[in-house]
Amino acid sequence: MERAGLVVESGGTQCTIKVTSDAVETGSILKLGKAFGIVTGMRFSEDEKVGGRHTLTAEVQVFGETTGKGIKGIKKPLEPYTKAYPASVGELEGLLDCLDKISFGKVHGTDARAFVNGGEYDRHTAILASTGAGKSFLTANLIKEYSLKGLPILIVDTHGEFQKLLKQMDVGDSVIDVHTVGRQRQGMEMFTIPVSTLSCHDFTHFTSLNENQVHALDMVLNKVYNTKGDKYSMDDVLSACDELAEEAEDNSKKIHVETANALGRRLKGMARSFKNIFTVDGTDINSLVEPYKITIIDTSLSTQGVRQSVVSYISKKLLDGRINKKHSLEGETVDNVVLFVVEEAHNYGGASLDHSCKRQLQRIASEGRKFGVGLLVVSQKPSKIDEEILSQCNTGIYMHITNPRDKDHIRRSFESISDDIIKELDSLDVGECIITGAMVKLPFLLCTVDKINMPDKKESKLNFKKPEKIKTAGFDY
Repeated sequence: MERAGLVVESGGTQCTIKVTSDAVETGSILKLGKAFGIVTGMRFSEDEKVGGRHTLTAEVQVFGETTGKGIKGIKKPLEPYTKAYPASVGELEGLLDCLDKISFGKVHGTDARAFVNGGEYDRHTAILASTGAGKSFLTANLIKEYSLKGLPILIVDTHGEFQKLLKQMDVGDSVIDVHTVGRQRQGMEMFTIPVSTLSCHDFTHFTSLNENQVHALDMVLNKVYNTKGDKYSMDDVLSACDELAEEAEDNSKKIHVETANALGRRLKGMARSFKNIFTVDGTDINSLVEPYKITIIDTSLSTQGVRQSVVSYISKKLLDGRINKKHSLEGETVDNVVLFVVEEAHNYGGASLDHSCKRQLQRIASEGRKFGVGLLVVSQKPSKIDEEILSQCNTGIYMHITNPRDKDHIRRSFESISDDIIKELDSLDVGECIITGAMVKLPFLLCTVDKINMPDKKESKLNFKKPEKIKTAGFDY
């Protein structure tokens, strides 16, 4: 095997090697004696101790020695002149081996599978990349790997692309179940919300209500329940609200007539905005979360307000359902653990967003692990995502990013990311990613994502046809 270099300086877990092979680059994993290290940066050195003014050197972070029980950290620096060699495929896969291993690509520049610990899904993950870097393909590959393990997956698909991607992949025994929001699409069920399961505070996911209006709505819902039981529609709620307004004119001690009328206007506006979403029975959240099932909530035909409200509702029901299940509490339960995938996460968990969906995602980020709800946020605008949400993501997967604000936001939000990694983000090619955090044993892992064989349907956007003139009865048309 061709030698990669020679240790010329060492201290702690850091060392510098004189590079002697063109195969060495940032992210390369090297074997140095009995230890292993990863190249964190490279430069041409003018230091005389390496024997020349234009010698290529590499900074290597030594992460340990392999033992029968895994990787053991080193207690003293490597000796100078230790020879460095590229780690073999067998050595790389041995280093990355773990109990719940999954793989969505190869270790960059090698044929070794880039194994990561899929069992860390409930410690939350962020996939961050610029537009066109390949994050949708990466996300689809990750979902596919989880589906082969049987993990229930629920996806908020903002652009309606994951059904097409996943159909081109081998998801094993998993079933792909697609639900649309707001509009019917052929061959897909509609995701609907049962009105009777909503408390008066749940309505604030969908419309803005002040404290007096929430109190009035509580009276309305009690009135509907007493007359209709636990199965009622939005029309029943509106009728009860009109009755409350009429009663308020005669007896303003219980509720002020203006409060009742304002509540009625809010509810009627909500019913218009969420047409075809509120029903008597609604979609059972628990039935969407089953082993070997990938459920896609396609929100691509909905407005931004509807998308955010639906994500808020689903987030709350997922976490509350898991809490009820774990503690055997009354109310609806979600029987299985779940990976909740939120694409275009900056639209739902934006730092400046004042909407209940951000607060519900914050709840999942901070509490979800205890109850088996893993969060996977995907975004091309990292700087717009709430830092509280990102900071709870113990694994970061980064693709090509050039925006300085995005880089700075990532640096503030993730303890596991170093300046060396930040510097490399704009040098990544399409389909390459850096993985850091709980899913990998190494300081970071440079990975080439598996390709998805999508049909090539590229057509020119400027292929316009010239209008043809037709002569009829002596006139041109």
